[in-house]
Amino acid sequence: MTTIELATEQETLYKKVLIVDDDDIFRGILRSFVESFGYLGVEANSGRSALEFLKKTHFPIVISDIVMPEMDGLELLRIIKKKHSDVDVLIITAFDNNYSPMKIVQAGASDFLAKPFNLDQLGARLHKIEMERILRNKLYFRAITDELTDLYNRRYFYQKLKREIDRARRQGRPLSIIMLDVDNFKRFNDQYGHLEGDVLLRTIARVLQFSVRQHVDCVFRYGGDEFVVVLPEADEETARAIGCRMQNKFRETAPAGAGLSLGVAAFRDDLEVETLIQLADQRMYEEKSKSKGSGRSQPGRGMRKESHTIRCLNCGNPVHWSSTTCDKCLADPLQKTDSRKAQKIASTYLREASSSYEDRRGSPRIRIRETITHDNIQAVLHNISWGGIQIKTEASLSIGRRLNVALPLEGEDAKLGGVVVYVQPIPDGGSLAGIKFSKTSKEDSRLLNLFLDHHSLKP
Repeated sequence: MTTIELATEQETLYKKVLIVDDDDIFRGILRSFVESFGYLGVEANSGRSALEFLKKTHFPIVISDIVMPEMDGLELLRIIKKKHSDVDVLIITAFDNNYSPMKIVQAGASDFLAKPFNLDQLGARLHKIEMERILRNKLYFRAITDELTDLYNRRYFYQKLKREIDRARRQGRPLSIIMLDVDNFKRFNDQYGHLEGDVLLRTIARVLQFSVRQHVDCVFRYGGDEFVVVLPEADEETARAIGCRMQNKFRETAPAGAGLSLGVAAFRDDLEVETLIQLADQRMYEEKSKSKGSGRSQPGRGMRKESHTIRCLNCGNPVHWSSTTCDKCLADPLQKTDSRKAQKIASTYLREASSSYEDRRGSPRIRIRETITHDNIQAVLHNISWGGIQIKTEASLSIGRRLNVALPLEGEDAKLGGVVVYVQPIPDGGSLAGIKFSKTSKEDSRLLNLFLDHHSLKP
């Protein structure tokens, strides 16, 4: 397994656990047990007090005794599962009471723990709950995400749009959507092949993501070569301006002749979900008909797609139009990062090319999806080359931070020191980080090249 370790101070991501019990002594002991596993324990002396805590703060896990005055653990459990369905509840029971394990689980408990218990038994239950939470989150994210583009999919689009329409109607706020379609996509596929068509769709996804407001707007793949963008707090004029920005940015990025047609629709009180989508769809096809009639957006038959390059927005280096990582600065060429910081870091680190590295800049980078974990840091390895790696992570990383990267190969680890040269937010709340390898030993360089060869990267 590939690991990433912080070379400087350790980041601890405390997870809160709410401990509910009317016995002060037992509650304190349980809290000390919980905190020994790295959690932050918060105490509540009754079920009603626990519900007040849950109104104010999110607790992913609640540990509750089952026998309590006023409100017992089962009643508290039922209320939590009704009002806070994403909270996992661990019920503590005793062998001599009337609550059977079956009754506890049927009421919605994630697990139960019988008294008396020891530290290892509690730790095992908490670990089980954590693993189940991670699995549920992964399955849910996979269910609402398009595998090809990493955008949200059509299923989640309808859920999101319905919520935004309800909010806009309730608060009287503006809401718009944009439907987009790739011009002459079939002709592009016929000319260059379906694999290159997939690359074009991924490029469109990146262009759309970088053209909207982060953590406000949402981009979805509607199906085939159609995309849709939900724009809360945006009237029709604002939506058209955003749409024009998307079209222009894609026109500058994609091969000559590839373009986007779009239709904008703004929410009104008399519009429901289906009618709003139909309106945007109708306007998109009206624009597409005009573009066909004018003869624009026709792919050039003599164009060499392989030679089409764009300029990286961060360093100006020419890169292929479909590239997700610039060879020079390791940033996404379509997304401008913190240029002042990036340039300062680049002047210090990016020219430290080790002579022991094999020059693979003419080779394609490896694109893999391997989960990498170390302590409290989880990341997904997106790209790797002879000069560095790109990871997707929820951990907080800053430009200039040093990391130690360990790449496994046949029992040996290539230990490579690196520095974060850019951190780029992404719509799902995480970030993409580029890590530039610093100068390293010949042996570790040899192992790095073996690792690249192992993943079929040939010069």
